[in-house]
Amino acid sequence: MTRGRPKHYENMNQDEREAYWQRERKARNMREQEAFNMLSEDQQKAIILAKEVITDFVQEWTESFDIYNVETPRKMQQAFWAFQNHFDIEEK
Repeated sequence: MTRGRPKHYENMNQDEREAYWQRERKARNMREQEAFNMLSEDQQKAIILAKEVITDFVQEWTESFDIYNVETPRKMQQAFWAFQNHFDIEEK
């Protein structure tokens, strides 16, 4: 995993820079997908649910600074309990 730009980045032309970042992005996406695939099915579902509800919340809040869909708070609670039940992340 590369952190930041390579030392020779300043000497690259635009096409080389784009190719470099595309390779980095592809490698990162592959690592993330491999890690996601190692999770249990319930953990994967919890993450997917959390992503969906956070997306809904941010969209509603950004548009009107209000939660107008009554399902959003309910989904947030479901996502919370999914994380609580399927991930052992207790504060130390």
